[in-house]
Amino acid sequence: MTDKNQTTNTEKNNNENMPNWRLIQEKAYYKTNRNGQQTRETKNIELAVGWQKVSEKGTNYISWSDSFSPITPDVDGRIVTRAFEINYEN
Repeated sequence: MTDKNQTTNTEKNNNENMPNWRLIQEKAYYKTNRNGQQTRETKNIELAVGWQKVSEKGTNYISWSDSFSPITPDVDGRIVTRAFEINYEN
């Protein structure tokens, strides 16, 4: 069963309707160098892709794919997620 904000679309099964949104998590972690010192680094992890939709009432929403990666806290205990629009023109 999918949530009302999710879709059964994926990039593989619907390649003619390319996703136009990405949801990422900015995740902090500690990297240990050769001297044993730790430095704090961040990386972006893609969680899901989505398609811009319009409801029957005219409300805009994003329908996220059902191939969603789990969200876990980073080393600081934070969860930072960002959604951004994909531009295929570049």
